[in-house]
Amino acid sequence: MKILMTTMSFDIGGAETHILELCRELSRRGHDVTVASKGGVFVAPLTESGIRHVTAPLHKKDPASMLRSWRTLDKLIREENFDVIHSHARIPSLITHHLAKKYDIPFVTTFHYTFDPVWYLKMLTRTGERMLAVSDDLKRYLVDVYHRSPKKIDVTVNGIDIDQFDGTPTDNPLPEMGEGDKIVCVTRMDRAVAWHAFRLTEAMPRIVEAHPDARLILIGGGDCLDELKELAERTDKQIGGGHIFVLGPRSDIAKILPQADVFVGVSRAAMEAMACRKPVVLTGAQGHLGIYTPELEEEAISTNFCCRTRDAADADTIGDNVIEILDQSPARRREMGEYNRDVIARCYSVSRMAEDALAMYDRALREHIFRRPDVVISGYYGSGNTGDDALLLAITDGLHRRGIDRVAALCGKSPLPVPGVKRIPRFSFHRVRREIRGAKMLISGGGSLLQDATSTKSLIYYTWVIGQAKRAGVRVMIYANGIGPIQREKNRIRAADAVASADYISVREDASREELIRMGIPAERIHVSADPVFGTAADASPRATEDYIVLSLRETAGNTAGSIDCRNMEETVADTAASIAEKYGLSVMLIPMQPSYDNAICSRTAVRLMQAGIHAAVLPHLSPAELRKTIGGARAVVGMRLHTLIFAATENVPALALSYDPKVDAFMDYIGWGEHTLPAFTADGETIARHLTDLLEKSGGIRAEMQERLTKLADLARGDLDRAAEMLQKNQ
Repeated sequence: MKILMTTMSFDIGGAETHILELCRELSRRGHDVTVASKGGVFVAPLTESGIRHVTAPLHKKDPASMLRSWRTLDKLIREENFDVIHSHARIPSLITHHLAKKYDIPFVTTFHYTFDPVWYLKMLTRTGERMLAVSDDLKRYLVDVYHRSPKKIDVTVNGIDIDQFDGTPTDNPLPEMGEGDKIVCVTRMDRAVAWHAFRLTEAMPRIVEAHPDARLILIGGGDCLDELKELAERTDKQIGGGHIFVLGPRSDIAKILPQADVFVGVSRAAMEAMACRKPVVLTGAQGHLGIYTPELEEEAISTNFCCRTRDAADADTIGDNVIEILDQSPARRREMGEYNRDVIARCYSVSRMAEDALAMYDRALREHIFRRPDVVISGYYGSGNTGDDALLLAITDGLHRRGIDRVAALCGKSPLPVPGVKRIPRFSFHRVRREIRGAKMLISGGGSLLQDATSTKSLIYYTWVIGQAKRAGVRVMIYANGIGPIQREKNRIRAADAVASADYISVREDASREELIRMGIPAERIHVSADPVFGTAADASPRATEDYIVLSLRETAGNTAGSIDCRNMEETVADTAASIAEKYGLSVMLIPMQPSYDNAICSRTAVRLMQAGIHAAVLPHLSPAELRKTIGGARAVVGMRLHTLIFAATENVPALALSYDPKVDAFMDYIGWGEHTLPAFTADGETIARHLTDLLEKSGGIRAEMQERLTKLADLARGDLDRAAEMLQKNQ
């Protein structure tokens, strides 16, 4: 992979050391890494490892500096074919987020610390398509403060190269270390993080009083380095001189730490000291844990050794902790150091850190392929309707089987039982327009989308979607649609214009074809196909015993729970089903295809059946696969919902349609079951009983006749998808 890492600077700091070690490990594994930052002491060891560094003022937020950074990175990204951009700080993230969108590259981030949650800064914070947090509490922070999805955030570690930080003494690179008890503090000397460096300096008179040969070595660069030097000079003069040394940034920390007797600090610097077998006082600007011991392990790990679970300490407290360690015997200090190294070796390997990053890249790349989908599918998906979601599943499964993986769907808010599909909020019009313009094909997919029986708004929406595709030069397939009823003349014109603009037109039955011809669409352009569900393979697992019938009822506009027609239908269907179930020794399963509409009527019907002594159950919301299996195990189906009847046909289970809409009649006629269709709100119990009895007693013959039709219907449904694949290939 080619990876671009961005951070503000490359000077001493926990985040910077994390990035350095991560880049080295990724490079060792064969990945091509480039780092962009304002530069610093870590650039030399980075480039010595064969890793490229690009300089840009990413540490500054003034407009001129940000513009220079933008231009530098824009040129770099334009010239290089990066697979992923990985940012590690707020300013670089803001810039590279927009460049990643411009060049369509996956963008990910790692969070090393908390950001200032001021509202305008929160607005400028870009967190990436995937995120890594270096501790559990940082993940909680991102979820609670920035409201990021926990599913997008993984927790990694600050990996330490324990071979480099092994604690073996080498030639002393610092004459300032000298003899005596050496206290080392390595940190970024910025006002927001260097609290403990100042307090430790203030504590030196107390420490020197207890241990006269103590020396404090302060390492790191930042915006308050000069202020710390002034404090150190005053304090050192106060205690006689030769005790406090401020060295600024250094890149040879692995050689310095073995010379220390105690380390004071937090986060990665403290962990490097632990790897070098040094006793550690965990203290920093965000909190103070004190001397690290086994009892503190869980609490320290939870904050990546940053002590955010407690308040920061004063100089006296820090000084007392240092004195307590220096009071220990050399053997006890070695024992503390060995335990510390064991913690790092067990929990904080560089290998684990790199694997976490690579796993994040992999997930981001797999998710990102849907950013510019090849196919956008338009339909009534994600609205809690199992039938419509089954359509989407059938279409996407067929596309995936033909090697078309980059698929998106316009959806509502309900969960989708469809893997490998990018969701686009149906009414996020700007995003719908953008996604369609980036696609190669729009499939207006299945269902009765072009009708005004529900509302004119619905028809306007679906024709608008088609119009957006055509204006963007995207190919359009009208796929197995049911057309109509369209009653208003303006709507008929609107629908006809949309269909006529399509590159391929298929409908799910003859009645829809005739309706399009009446609307002026040439007959030779219209292909009569079949509902996409017919093209999917049936579940090969064993079916349940056929000891039940399925009822699927719904309320419709004008026939709601309070209407006489609906109440009469409920009672008629329930009483008839009860008599048939008793006669044949069957139970009754009621399936609400769209629970928000169907639960109430199905529940009332179940109660009436149980009052008649029949075992009845209202099933929970089923996935398309569960629905097919349930219907496939029934003796017969009595359904109002179109897709209940479609599933019955695909599973070759005899079905009686209670029609409330012309699309139900059209479908039953098309598959040869027109004689088993009755008007939902006017059919009497005797007629329903006669038809249902006929289905049960002639089941074998009905199934045999249907089996021949199923092969043809499946071929028609699959043929449309073959055509979609051909159109995409021509569009490459």
